[in-house]
Amino acid sequence: MTFKFQYSVILKTIRMSTQKLMEDLSKQSYWNKRFLTEDSFEWFGDCSRLYPILDLYLKSSPSYILLHLGCGSSSLAEEMYKRHYCHLILNADYSFGILDKRRSIKENDLFVIDWFALDIRTMPLRTDYFDTIIEKGTLDVFFVGHEHHLWNPTEELKEKIDLILMQISKCLQSNCGRFISVSFQQPHFRRPFLAKQKYQWSIQVHSISDGNESVEYFVYVMTKGEQMNEEDRLLEEGRSTKWHWINKKESLTQITMNYVVENDDQYLFNIDLDSDESVLLHSQ
Repeated sequence: MTFKFQYSVILKTIRMSTQKLMEDLSKQSYWNKRFLTEDSFEWFGDCSRLYPILDLYLKSSPSYILLHLGCGSSSLAEEMYKRHYCHLILNADYSFGILDKRRSIKENDLFVIDWFALDIRTMPLRTDYFDTIIEKGTLDVFFVGHEHHLWNPTEELKEKIDLILMQISKCLQSNCGRFISVSFQQPHFRRPFLAKQKYQWSIQVHSISDGNESVEYFVYVMTKGEQMNEEDRLLEEGRSTKWHWINKKESLTQITMNYVVENDDQYLFNIDLDSDESVLLHSQ
């Protein structure tokens, strides 16, 4: 009984902290303040962990123009350029502060790279233009505060993510343009948001973990102009066999909810944007 009470108090405190974090994440002032003291940070660790997967899609057929959404202080796009994954780079972020700082860094002052301010929720960009769009943890931010609704997402969350994905789809070249999304969110939570025929893309999922498999994250690769597979089509229609529990509209049992609270939906509770190790995955 004492343990349950203590756990309840801790969980309530975490939720309150998450609500405050969610409010902060939507403000440019938060990011401008954060980037004043943060010169460089890589969500999900060293970029080299992504190379084996990026090789599959970009090594033999490099991107002509790459859009990096939510670039922050990451050097991902520059590393991709050095590995000949792309010819031109547009780094976009919500924070004017980090963009000014990045422009002033000599070593990154390459004519093939440009920086511009962009709110991912309202992207005034050309349609059918980019052959590659990549984001690393940017979409995850929009799920902060919604962790306990991922089995049955709110309409507000679904509309918000749909708006973003619809704009990304429109900006992608219709013939094999790729959207690469790096996330801590497990496929059974993220895939239902991605599996929409109106986005006109196929979905591939890759997982990455450290040597001890204590930290795992996922790389979702959407290729425009390709059909979704049968399972994803069934998922959109609510008739999935592989993801059958997602189709259920009724409330989950208390046992299932306890498992979700203690395990699957904790990845966003562990985002600590004020520490040096900003993203940690709850050990399972």
